[in-house]
Amino acid sequence: MEPLPRLGARRILAGNRFFDLVEEEIEGRSGAMYPYYSVASKWDAVVVVPVLPDGRLLVERIYRHPYRAWMDEFPAGGIEPGEDACAAGGRELTEETGWIAGRVRPLQRFEAMPGLLRMRLHIVLAEDLRFAGPTAHEEAEFITVRQLSVDEAWALTAGDSVSSFLTFGLLALARAS
Repeated sequence: MEPLPRLGARRILAGNRFFDLVEEEIEGRSGAMYPYYSVASKWDAVVVVPVLPDGRLLVERIYRHPYRAWMDEFPAGGIEPGEDACAAGGRELTEETGWIAGRVRPLQRFEAMPGLLRMRLHIVLAEDLRFAGPTAHEEAEFITVRQLSVDEAWALTAGDSVSSFLTFGLLALARAS
């Protein structure tokens, strides 16, 4: 196994309840120290692929402020300390869409963007859905929910509204299966 580069000073430049902006010194090949900036999440996250009994998908239309745009995504959110990824996925699904999953099972886990962001993403499949009622959106969370066939959801990828490689990849897998 390759040795890890030597680290120097580490500082948290800014932070909030979700992330810290971190500056670390990392030793380069020449021995000189270089600043390396990254974002460290304070918890893992879960992305939910919700499949209705008729095979359609629940897809959120969500406002993403860094882009000043509405985007199409699967429900997602943070995993609370001590919480299981499947339980978090079920909770996020209900909070964001108003639907309850009869069954949630893990599909995969990934590192989100390992060169910039330290956060593990857990992907779960939510099935046996039933509508439960109102959502529980946070004050600055703007979400509408649509029920789309896999082909309708895939058609969204032709435009700019599918915001993440993850949503795109999960739709590609759903379309292929």
